[in-house]
Amino acid sequence: MTRPRLAFVVPYGYPALAGHAESSGFDYVGGAEMQQARLLRTLAARGHDVWMVSADFGQPQRVTVDGVIVERAYAPFAGIRGLRFFHPRWSGVLRALERVRPDVVYQRTAGALTGQCALWARARGRRFVFACAHDFDTLRDSPAMGSVRGRVLYHWGLTHADRVLAQTAAQAAGLRENWGIEAALVRNLIPLPEQPRPLEQADAVLWLGTIKADKRPQWVLDAARALPETRFVVAGGPPPAPMSDADFQEFRAQAARLPNVEVLGFVPPDRVPALFANAALFAHTSPAEGFPNTLLEAWAQGVPSVSAVDPDGAVSAFDTGIVAPDVTAFVGALGALMADAARRRALGAGARAYVERWHAPQAVATAFESALGLAHAMGAD
Repeated sequence: MTRPRLAFVVPYGYPALAGHAESSGFDYVGGAEMQQARLLRTLAARGHDVWMVSADFGQPQRVTVDGVIVERAYAPFAGIRGLRFFHPRWSGVLRALERVRPDVVYQRTAGALTGQCALWARARGRRFVFACAHDFDTLRDSPAMGSVRGRVLYHWGLTHADRVLAQTAAQAAGLRENWGIEAALVRNLIPLPEQPRPLEQADAVLWLGTIKADKRPQWVLDAARALPETRFVVAGGPPPAPMSDADFQEFRAQAARLPNVEVLGFVPPDRVPALFANAALFAHTSPAEGFPNTLLEAWAQGVPSVSAVDPDGAVSAFDTGIVAPDVTAFVGALGALMADAARRRALGAGARAYVERWHAPQAVATAFESALGLAHAMGAD
């Protein structure tokens, strides 16, 4: 039986799939891009015909990475401001899809691209699948949706999707309540290291992410001032252009005045696991998310967390860490756990067990196949 061709449209996806060294020094890899790269690799290993439509980061027009065929669309910063939305971006995506001719178009994260992909799929009689990347994606009026154009295209694409996927049960409930859409639950995929690192060898609090105001990295500086004997490691750079790097520059300047804070800047995905080798705790400060990759990556390594959010109740239900909804609670929880190695060890074991149960690659790939009706095709050959 011929297996359907799946195309994931991920403009910033190539650096996540190929790695920093092959991505022409593009110092940004987002959580949604990492999730799609991991899922694509797993699907390719399971025998699916999978493609990625990505912007041009210096790669060939068509290149294969880990079984995933990448089709180049457009240069990310090319074109005239105000017009480049239409050309080369929209036109580039459409031309790439015409070359790939997928049976299923998959797109993740709310925005104008959702509507663009849905329009192409409907015009060609193909299926369109949208996947939520953030809790805001389920809202009627998302605070993250800046333009009317983007909101209109997103709403059209969401309501004309053949299948909608949610990361969490909470997102599925939001889509049902706000849109009347019954979404399938496909959790985030996290590779599992064979042997989690012993927590006794760790001595630092790790923060990992894009350094911008809405992720509240300032909490780390507040904690560092309150806990001068605790070492803090911050890994992350500014958001990609054309967004401002002012928050990153201000954070780095303040951190330079604190002897117990080390700012590493952007760390390529293939080097992220090594960061956890010296992490006693993982700190997560963003007030709104989908299901943060960084939390799952820490938990997979057996590193417990202090987080501002409790995605799908996983922290409280599985004892993976402590939820700290404000900066006072955050500082207090960090101080208490850094002084209690036995409790860190117990929470780390709960964290690892949670990821093994719900987010292992093969389990997530099976859920994805089931949601798209691909499981039967896998067994047909």
